[in-house]
Amino acid sequence: MKAFFKFLIEPIRYLGSRGFADVVVKFFDRHEWLIYVVAFVVALITIFIIYIQPAL
Repeated sequence: MKAFFKFLIEPIRYLGSRGFADVVVKFFDRHEWLIYVVAFVVALITIFIIYIQPAL
C-alpha cells in the first residue's frame, strides 16, 4: 500500500521540486486566452468520456 501511494505522490513531488508550477503560471500569464482553450478541451474530453464512450 505504501508503494502504491509513493507511486502516486512521487511524480507530483518531482514536478514541484523542479519549479514546474512557476513555469506553467508564467506561461498562462503571458497567454491568457489559452486558459479558455484548455478548459474547452477538458470539457470536451469529459463529455466524451461520460456520454459518448459508454455508447460505443
